[in-house]
Amino acid sequence: MDEKKKIVVLGGGFGGLTAAQALDRFLRRNKNVEITLINKSPNQIYLTELHEVAGNRIPPEGVEYSLETALEETRIKLVVDEIQKADLKERKLYGIDGVYSFDYLVLACGSEPTFFGIPGMKENAFTLWSHEDALRIREQIIKMFKAASTEPDEEKRREYLTFVVGGGGFTGIEMVGELVEWIEDLCLDYNIKRHEVSLMVIEALPKILPNLSDSLIEKATNYLKRKGVRILTNSPITNVSADSLTLKSGEVIKTRTLIWTGGVQANSFVASMGLKTSGRGRVTVNEYMETSEPGIYAIGDNCCFIGEDGKPMPALVESAMQSAHCAAHNIAAEINNKPKKALKLHLHGNMVSIGAEYCVADVMGFKLTGFLATAIKHLADMHYLFGISGIGFIMDYIDHQFFRKTRNKPTVIKHIGVSTSTAWLALLRIYLGYRWLMSGLEKVNTGWLSAGNKLVAGASTAPIGPNTPEWYVNFMEKVVFPHALLFQTMITLGELAIGICLILGLFTVLAALGSIFMNINFMISGSGDMWFLVVSVVMLAGAGRSFGLDYYVIPYISRVVKRFLRRGEIKLIM
Repeated sequence: MDEKKKIVVLGGGFGGLTAAQALDRFLRRNKNVEITLINKSPNQIYLTELHEVAGNRIPPEGVEYSLETALEETRIKLVVDEIQKADLKERKLYGIDGVYSFDYLVLACGSEPTFFGIPGMKENAFTLWSHEDALRIREQIIKMFKAASTEPDEEKRREYLTFVVGGGGFTGIEMVGELVEWIEDLCLDYNIKRHEVSLMVIEALPKILPNLSDSLIEKATNYLKRKGVRILTNSPITNVSADSLTLKSGEVIKTRTLIWTGGVQANSFVASMGLKTSGRGRVTVNEYMETSEPGIYAIGDNCCFIGEDGKPMPALVESAMQSAHCAAHNIAAEINNKPKKALKLHLHGNMVSIGAEYCVADVMGFKLTGFLATAIKHLADMHYLFGISGIGFIMDYIDHQFFRKTRNKPTVIKHIGVSTSTAWLALLRIYLGYRWLMSGLEKVNTGWLSAGNKLVAGASTAPIGPNTPEWYVNFMEKVVFPHALLFQTMITLGELAIGICLILGLFTVLAALGSIFMNINFMISGSGDMWFLVVSVVMLAGAGRSFGLDYYVIPYISRVVKRFLRRGEIKLIM
């Protein structure tokens, strides 16, 4: 028997995890391969949401997703180690805890901040490129407010309360958007007037968000200015000290908090491996994601790929994932003696959240702002999480984004931040389920499943009241009344199903959504119950996790979905 081919993916970010899972899927019938994913941490850090941790929108664990969980139902071996040296000729990687041989290597180590040689920037600025960075920024902002609250000197107080974001790209604008919302809470907490706090964005280019259309840039700019953010463009930073920064114009800005988001370069370890590189240390690759060394591939931020349009591949999550799929396919093709495929980038657009309450997005040519753009960004995040681990990660995401109270001000959907244990919701859930079950049984006993005369006009239960909207009356008369028995059956069985699911804590979120839908329908006809509606909304907060079957069923379904995903039986479009 031939010796097994060893494939190592270095880095567990968006690209690395996608590459490892794709390799497992493409090579599922080939038993003569070993796939290893090496990462510094046991968790994938959701880098595009770090600003939410730094701005105290979500708890620190809200950007951590277990790689071990994501790799369930695969044969991928997870190794937590930091690689310090690579010997490309001997095909070995040397880590702190071990040595790892490989036949094929996928470089997916991501990028790191670049400081463009600006004096004092590296030593004095805060960066936002790791989980630790986000926590440091969060603590620094709290520290400055706390110091300002007891500082009698007005000049020092102003220095403490001036917060500058260097760089007006996606990360910089998302970071200042979080600060816009958080400082309202901090001002209340530390008894500081809002006008004392200065927020600034400094960009060397002529405009912020240069990858977006002018119309979206204008809307983002206007939104930030309305919130009191000063935006300086064409303003390169030339020097940074511990308590100030200097612009090319000569203006000196006194601040203790400069958050640098002005640029990134390829991971320095990858750049020093001896492979052919291009600008900012990125490894040069061909259309198959192959580097200058046979069997070694580079993806995402680690590679410099020039597309058919002659432009470098942008540093986006979609780019990382699509290049990862390409590299995985071509490694599998080489092992299985099949044709390779060139990378054809198909990017769907860009989305920039400016705090929890506002977003600008360019999605497949559509320019969106506000709530709709925010909703689409959340859906995009959940689409990715479903792809790597099924339902489980989506539930975690929903919990962190919507039901964890970290700021005084509720996030995204107003007034739903909660911190109470879901165990107390179980009692309310069971009682709501009992009410629905009794309502359904009452309908069974009164003939709703056998006689088609309960919903027709003139019947005692006809769903048309004195204040019923005209459009609803027309719908009932043209659609429901002619098929009364069918709709009676659907309503009765729906109430029974909702009641049973809520009592058992089974598919609680779906049951709650069904309860909300049915009660809104009843309320339109003038017969609904506001208590049912309000409690049904509360049930969306994970009420089935305590004293409910969801504790067992949801993880099981997540594993089943992952199994199908790994086998390629469910294909996600990216």
